[in-house]
Amino acid sequence: MTVNNPTEPEIQISEEKLQKLGWILFGLAVIFTIIGAFVSPLDDQGKPVLLLPEVKAVEDYRKAAQSWISELNILDGEIAYIIAADQQGDLFSQSRSAQQTLQHAVEIAQQVDRTRVPPIGMGMHEQMLSTTLSYLEAARSALQWVSAPEQENQDQAIQLLEDSRQMKSELEKNKWLISR
Repeated sequence: MTVNNPTEPEIQISEEKLQKLGWILFGLAVIFTIIGAFVSPLDDQGKPVLLLPEVKAVEDYRKAAQSWISELNILDGEIAYIIAADQQGDLFSQSRSAQQTLQHAVEIAQQVDRTRVPPIGMGMHEQMLSTTLSYLEAARSALQWVSAPEQENQDQAIQLLEDSRQMKSELEKNKWLISR
């Protein structure tokens, strides 16, 4: 039990100030409710979805994976262009294009590798990483073909690109990537 010391001053707050504070807090609650109604994600029935940290991490990873697949589609076109390019042209521009494609593949692989993965998404991440590394190998093989334009190197690059496309096709069928 504590006893107030009569020599210590008491803090007094007037009823008017308490009412003002109450109205301010009520106003803030209304403002945050309105903001929440506009920015909250909605499910299929139009009801707000509660994004717990774990759910948000999964959703963020899913969105990142979808963007990586879009980047892989671009990379696929770049590799196919390099492999199909006529070797009669300017070797410098062909080499530069192949190096840029390889750099693009490296950047995608690094993004995938450095992304924090929710524990439940480890299987999906392994599939994404192996697909990305397959495209990296196809880009490396395309660069090798530009630097040594032999039929064997072109055939190997084409085969690696086909293997990568198959892996990407399987990845796109993953139920994790379907928009909700």
